[in-house]
Amino acid sequence: MTSDTEAIAEEELAEAHVGDDLAPNHSASKTASLYMRVSAVFLVFGLLDALLVAVKRVQPDFLDGIAALSYGRLVPAMTTLLLYGWLTIGLLGALIYVTARVSGSDSSDANLLRGALGLLAVAYLGGALAVLLGFTEGRRYLESPLALDLVALAGIVVVARSIVGKARNAPNASPVLWYAVAAVTSLPLAHIVGNWPGVGGFTGQLQTSFYRSSFIGLWLAPASIALVYYVAARLAGRPQFEGTRLSVLGIWSLGLTWAMTGPAELTFGAAGDWLETIGVIFSIVLFLPLVVIATDLTHGMRGAWDNVADRTSLRYLMSGLALLGVFALFNLVQALRASSAVVGFTDWVAAIEVIVLLGPFTFVLIAYGRLASSELFGGAAGRGLVGYRIGLTGLIVTIGAMAVAGLQTGFTWAGAANSAEFDNFGPGWISTTRPLEGNYVVQLIGFAVLAAATVYGVLAAMGRGSDDMSPERLPAADTADDLVLAVVPSVAKVRRYAAGFFALAALMVFILPALETEDPTLIAEGLRTFEPGEVEATGRAIYIQEGCTYCHTQQVRPIITDVGLGPVSALGDYANETPVLIGVQRYGPDLMHIALRVDSDSLSTALSSHSPSYDYLSQDDLAALSAYLNPEE
Repeated sequence: MTSDTEAIAEEELAEAHVGDDLAPNHSASKTASLYMRVSAVFLVFGLLDALLVAVKRVQPDFLDGIAALSYGRLVPAMTTLLLYGWLTIGLLGALIYVTARVSGSDSSDANLLRGALGLLAVAYLGGALAVLLGFTEGRRYLESPLALDLVALAGIVVVARSIVGKARNAPNASPVLWYAVAAVTSLPLAHIVGNWPGVGGFTGQLQTSFYRSSFIGLWLAPASIALVYYVAARLAGRPQFEGTRLSVLGIWSLGLTWAMTGPAELTFGAAGDWLETIGVIFSIVLFLPLVVIATDLTHGMRGAWDNVADRTSLRYLMSGLALLGVFALFNLVQALRASSAVVGFTDWVAAIEVIVLLGPFTFVLIAYGRLASSELFGGAAGRGLVGYRIGLTGLIVTIGAMAVAGLQTGFTWAGAANSAEFDNFGPGWISTTRPLEGNYVVQLIGFAVLAAATVYGVLAAMGRGSDDMSPERLPAADTADDLVLAVVPSVAKVRRYAAGFFALAALMVFILPALETEDPTLIAEGLRTFEPGEVEATGRAIYIQEGCTYCHTQQVRPIITDVGLGPVSALGDYANETPVLIGVQRYGPDLMHIALRVDSDSLSTALSSHSPSYDYLSQDDLAALSAYLNPEE
């Protein structure tokens, strides 16, 4: 009788503390703390880099003439520091922690995980430095040299195996584990496909586009949602939310849709219209999993909202979830043909990047850090409400100013193209960008506020707050009969589905479009074939080295804005190029057919008097760059 009573008491105690005190997890906490600290260092360096970028938008001649601090090198270095050093290392460390907590197992492979952290830190710091020194692959999000990418892949595989192993041994079914396993299954796959060498022509652009969408949608998004489920339950004082039909629908629909939105950035590109249609359809459908996930979380939080003691962490968490919807909205506007004709290649693209780097994923990481502060850093998090409000305000101001600039720029370009006197180069081009000078100042102020508040938020999470913000223990919310799972997905099934969704997305938006190849056009054969040792090839290498793709495009679209730039770009125009240099934005004019609009002498003069200055390049370098941009007919 006594033994039965003790067993019941132990069962009730375990239920009350599930997801909170399942195991001491000392080793996992120490390892996760180290990951968070290292990622915070990357955050600081990344934000300093980003501030330099914002200053150079206002004052292009700031720190002029320093090769490593040129705009085209700072932008990809910033992305490497924030996307990989901050978000990827931070999220991997967070998943190590939450899987150990939910599964109730400590880390027996702590030394191996710390070795993996060393590999990741070396790869991402080395990648940023390599870009600043001019050693770049020339592909967006994939700028680091291949050798460093392989080092990063080794670290990623080690962490992924550890997380999957712990999840496999978990005693309960939790959305936290499902999303964590799906995320670390997709991450190495995306890394391998994105960094596969030698993919040339427009297929290289498809590869880059697919990598970006799969990295964000199949790694960053599910990893962050795993933290949202974990943190929300802990803040509410409840056991970890049990998986429901909504949980399963959320993870499957997210895996099926997000990576399919990759073609949203290829609207009016050289690929077929059917690919654009896929991008538009899935950019619309992307709202479905976000609504399902929000509904499932709301269901799990029923009756517990008033029990949350740390309201700042809850605000960070809910804002992070809402910002996923903001990303989906901005992405949809970029995908739709009517709106893309206006915002394509403008600051709208930069706004989406800010959302990715410092929006939902950053907010969720800060909420996680605050929640686990006592175990990760030895003390309760500071309240930090002011920092949250200032940070959210800075983010809204920054992306709002960029969105306005994008609309203003797009309409200005269209109006200028309708003018018979408009010369899309030199003074004519400057006349379309000068009205944005005030907007750039607003962007700088907004970003400075956002950067300071983000650092403050992370420091507050690592702080030594004295107030006890632990919630009262509450039982799990009742699950409606129609939401109860008849069959709980196993870790093996989640991995299979995650790999299957990745393969399906790769097939639809990378492999099948790549089969739609065209023979090299006369442009490719006559003007865009670059043999090693030729002066044009040297100029192209300098173009890549200096990150010119972040300010100039080489693609003429079939829209009013691009009238007068030359023949509309076709797939075969890029057949002989690796990597393809279509570009990201147009802070400067398009350069695809610049030889048709500007003679070689005018182009050489423009390069010599370029602002910002490239006076660290030799005259031979400038001559080679001019030869690449303005080849002999």
